[in-house]
Amino acid sequence: MQKQQIPVVPARYYLRLIDMLIHSNQYDNQILMTFRDQLSQTDLLTIQQIEQFIALGLSLPNTQDLAFELGKNLKLSSHSLVGYALMTSPNLEHALRLIAQYFRLIMPSFKLSIQFLTEQKKVELLFEPIFQMNKACLDFHIEAIAVTFYHSVLELAGQQIERFQVYTSISEPVYHARYLQMVKASFHFNYTWMTGLRVVFDQHQLALPLPLADAYSLKVVEQRCQEQIQQIYHQGEIVEWVSMMLRQANQIPSLTECAKVLNISTKTLQRYLQQQGVEFQQLKQKITMERAIDLLEHSNFSITQIAYELGYSNPANFTRAFHKKLSCSPQDYRLKLQNIDAT
Repeated sequence: MQKQQIPVVPARYYLRLIDMLIHSNQYDNQILMTFRDQLSQTDLLTIQQIEQFIALGLSLPNTQDLAFELGKNLKLSSHSLVGYALMTSPNLEHALRLIAQYFRLIMPSFKLSIQFLTEQKKVELLFEPIFQMNKACLDFHIEAIAVTFYHSVLELAGQQIERFQVYTSISEPVYHARYLQMVKASFHFNYTWMTGLRVVFDQHQLALPLPLADAYSLKVVEQRCQEQIQQIYHQGEIVEWVSMMLRQANQIPSLTECAKVLNISTKTLQRYLQQQGVEFQQLKQKITMERAIDLLEHSNFSITQIAYELGYSNPANFTRAFHKKLSCSPQDYRLKLQNIDAT
């Protein structure tokens, strides 16, 4: 599966990372400053650019804890409007709901969902990747998000916050003792239930008042956050976002699942797509066939495996849909490719 080359992720966090490396005075600052100047020319980066950047950073000496350091150095103000909205929230619950609603303005390569587990008297936040990236890049971002979130909660609520739980799919780092110093959370590594990050609070902590609460400022900043989201949708980027989710997800998502990731209703997503002259089902069929061709050409998956990978409950349905689109069966398509390669 090919990675999308559409710029989607804010460059500001990676500029902060370069500044950290420069201030450490351990590396060739001239090269780093040149790289920073180039990076500052754009607001958004592609996943491939980020992978290359992270690989470069991790290849430098003494950077095994680079993600940890980045997370520790990011402040609420680093997250632009969303950070200010969090700071002016009246209580922790409002802040958590806000970050879930506008997380795609912070880190669009991940989705954040919030669940209120009433029976267990817990609230759970799930940070999950929505775009394909290599393992080193994925682990880097999971760790950076985990550490950033911890420090953001402390910056919001201060020492009144009680101990909460953080479960992460990354392996326990060699510098795990540094996590023990983060006394307001228990960090659990090698979590296999999901790829990403799971944070659990006791429900009674939701009512914690925040010291910088300001109803007027919150209203103004929330409005601007909403305008940014609307701008993304009305500029036609909604089609690119949905296309990326259809291409990158392990299994082709439904309209409802796409809407959930974008934090909008199914009807709203349909309306935004229609404004761009796009029907979801047609877009899904087009991208499903693109993925089918890619898997037939570049994988050893059986036809049955490909069908299930693409979300078909029955391989026969996949074969019919493929034949309708390309006038041949998946088996015949792969056979033609093999014959071409053999000549």
